[in-house]
Amino acid sequence: MPTLLFITVPTEEVLNKEGKVRFPGSERATEQLKEAGWDVTVAEPVWPAVLEQANELKPDAILVSCYKRTPRSRDAASMLSRMQDRPVYTVGVLQKDDAFRTMAPDVEVLTGISKLPQS
Repeated sequence: MPTLLFITVPTEEVLNKEGKVRFPGSERATEQLKEAGWDVTVAEPVWPAVLEQANELKPDAILVSCYKRTPRSRDAASMLSRMQDRPVYTVGVLQKDDAFRTMAPDVEVLTGISKLPQS
């Protein structure tokens, strides 16, 4: 089973402008990732503890929730992509957010957790 480090804080469901679910909330997202076949470890975006955890765990992938209720998550995603070798993905970054894409070009921005590729 592939391992995943899911970086988030307790977050409620996030809806888009049309009322559709953009993010199911951190607890439900963890459940959905496990149902999709991932061995999920949850961590908060506290630096450098999250880097140490990534280096200890050596996950197949890292997923960072970047919604408004998840402070410091963008910085964690950017730094993790530069300071270790595993792929880093984000959810919650708007598609038009060019500043983040410039700051973290190696981070793949997903439109939802279901888009996370299996290793």
